[in-house]
Amino acid sequence: MPINRLERFAHNLDWNLLRTFVVLVEEGSITKAANRLLLQQPAVSMALKRLEQTVGYKLIDRRPGRFELTDAGERLHALCRDIFTSVVRLPEAMEPTGEEVSGHITIHTVSHALNPDWDRALASFFRQHPRVTAGVRVETTSDVIRSVERGIATLGISDGIIPAGLDRTPFCIETYALYCGRGHRLFGVEGVRIEELRGEPYVSFISDVLGGPHMGPVTAVRAVGSFGQEVRAIAFNVEEVMRLVVANAGIGMLPVHLTGPARMAGDLWQLPPYGDLPQTETFRITNPSATLNAAERAFLAHMSEVPLWRHPGA
Repeated sequence: MPINRLERFAHNLDWNLLRTFVVLVEEGSITKAANRLLLQQPAVSMALKRLEQTVGYKLIDRRPGRFELTDAGERLHALCRDIFTSVVRLPEAMEPTGEEVSGHITIHTVSHALNPDWDRALASFFRQHPRVTAGVRVETTSDVIRSVERGIATLGISDGIIPAGLDRTPFCIETYALYCGRGHRLFGVEGVRIEELRGEPYVSFISDVLGGPHMGPVTAVRAVGSFGQEVRAIAFNVEEVMRLVVANAGIGMLPVHLTGPARMAGDLWQLPPYGDLPQTETFRITNPSATLNAAERAFLAHMSEVPLWRHPGA
C-alpha cells in the first residue's frame, strides 16, 4: 500500500469507531455495548458496519446465537489494545522527570489476594518514595485482567487464566474449603455428601463468577457440585464473606488458613468436599507494552523480587 494511501487511510479513519469496537468485543453483544457507551443499539451496529467498510474486512461474525471475532477482528482487537494502552498513558508520559521519584501508581486486584511479604515490600517502597501516591481498586478477575491489558492499571493481582500477552509472576497460593454457619441445617452434621448441597444459596466473592471466562478452581467446585447457582449475597473481601456465611445468608468458600478462630468458636462448619480441596494461585500481572511513569517503573522494580507466598494448608 503506497505511503500516501496509508496517510489517507489514517486521516479518514474515525478513531471513535475503534473505541466502539473495543467495547463491543469486551461486552460480547450489541445491547451490552450500547448500554455501556450510552448509545442506541442501531448506532453501535452502524459504527461496526462503518469500521468494517473502512478496514475492508468483516470483523465480527454475528448470527442468531453467535458472536465471534473473525481472524481480521482478532488482529484489529490486538492492535486496538496497544493503541488504547498508549493513549491512556499520554498524560503521564508528558510529565517531566526529576531526581526525586513522584507520580501515581494504580493497583487493581481481586478481593482475596494476601501476601505478607508483599505488604512489607509496599511499606519499604513508600518509605523510600514519599512523593508517590497510590490507588487500589477491587474488581472481578475479568476486570482486573482487562484493566491491565488496557494500560489503566500499573499492576494487577489476579487469579484465573492470564492472557499470553501479559507478564505474570506467582503471588500467593491459598487452599479453600466450603463452610456453613451455625444456623444452617447441616451445621454439625458429619459426613455430608456433596449431592446434599444442590440448590443451596451461596455467598460469593465478587471475583467468583460461575461460568465466567476466567473461572478458577474454587468456582469450579460450585459447578461440579451443582450448588451456588442462587447467589444470595456478594462481598468484596474475605471478612465480609465470612460474616455472611456465619450469619447463615448462605454457604460459602473461604480460605482455610483464615477460618480457624471461627471454627474453634463454633461459628463455622466445614462442608464437602473434604479431600482434594481447591487451591487458587494468584498472580501479579503487568502489561509489557504499557508506557510507565517514573513512579510506576520504580514500583515494579522494587516489588519484582517479592516471593510467592504459600498460605498454611496450601
